[in-house]
Amino acid sequence: MTDAKLVITRYQEGVLSFVINNNRMESVAFSRQSERGSIGDIYVAKVVNVVPHLNAAFIDYMPGKKGFLPLDKYVPVLTNREYNGKLVAGDEVLVQLEKEAVRTKEPVFTLNLSLAGNYCVVTNADTKKGISNKVAKKWKDALFEAVPKDIPYGIVVRTNAGRLAEENQLQAFADECKLLSDEMKQLLQNSRHRTCYSCVRKAASEYLAQVCDNSHAEFSEIVTDDEDLFAELKAYLAANMPQYLSMLRLYTDVSYSMQKLYGVETKLGELLDKRVWMKSGAYLVIEQTEAMYVVDVNSGKNISGKENEEYIYKINLEAATETMRQIRLRNLSGIIIVDFLNMKSQEKQEALLRELRELAGQDKIYTNVVDMTPLGLVEITRKKTKPILAQQLKAF
Repeated sequence: MTDAKLVITRYQEGVLSFVINNNRMESVAFSRQSERGSIGDIYVAKVVNVVPHLNAAFIDYMPGKKGFLPLDKYVPVLTNREYNGKLVAGDEVLVQLEKEAVRTKEPVFTLNLSLAGNYCVVTNADTKKGISNKVAKKWKDALFEAVPKDIPYGIVVRTNAGRLAEENQLQAFADECKLLSDEMKQLLQNSRHRTCYSCVRKAASEYLAQVCDNSHAEFSEIVTDDEDLFAELKAYLAANMPQYLSMLRLYTDVSYSMQKLYGVETKLGELLDKRVWMKSGAYLVIEQTEAMYVVDVNSGKNISGKENEEYIYKINLEAATETMRQIRLRNLSGIIIVDFLNMKSQEKQEALLRELRELAGQDKIYTNVVDMTPLGLVEITRKKTKPILAQQLKAF
């Protein structure tokens, strides 16, 4: 357990949640009521047209709201007829929002519905059993064995399940697998009686997902200054994670707001600024172009030893850590190019790439460190799921 806290507060027209440790944000999420829906929402959508050469369809998931639906190997669940191997315009199909709309691109949906719990994810169309790469090898076999054999759906074992295996609480894991499986069965049955454009299931709010997704060794307290949020969190914890109810606290000091206490405006301002200072005196400049994000590493105020290869390497290692942190906090995605300080040593270049890949592996969103170009530029790609933090906060 650490001294980190999960702070949840109303901000702008939504709810801001962030983990803070030693006055430093470690993760941040923002949720607001959106007319376009939220990632994880499940709808009965109408197929507008099918585009064979794209192997995809365009759908209306709400009146006047269009989406893009890849037609992969998954068998669709239709509510207007029995599926005969072909999807056609006018079909009513069960879909789940996978990626929010980004700029001019429409939101992306999937036919593979998923329900996420604390320890596993149940999927209806992909019936394979999988496990998070972050679960220790020694627990994987035990977790696979604990999955109930009569579940007809796919199961993905989440990282949090490793803790249950370690504490010999595999029955709690098996119980959740069964609970979500039953919920999936009920959802599929009920959806056949729903009309087009119905939202069959709303996804959990970002702040509830953050409570669920974080390994609870990451924070020691959940604090909010809003009575309605406090009541919602209390009910959620009581129903799903009663062992963590003691972590929940309502901030009630009216003389000094919680947002001032944790410096919310200042910290968000830093996350929206182009320049990011590091402890060494070096800094990053983060800029967005039409096609990608560019991160430039500058030695800044620290001018001693600039010709020293070891000095440059240390600055680059610090920059690697801060770059991956900023990518995660700002929710940057797509192509990201990082221009580190030049290093002549091939060995140190490879060591820097290894460090970046290790840091990328800690991101909950798939992040790939591709390679370093002959000009010393590092190419990174990160899966797009929702708009960057600046766009979510209307700061663009």
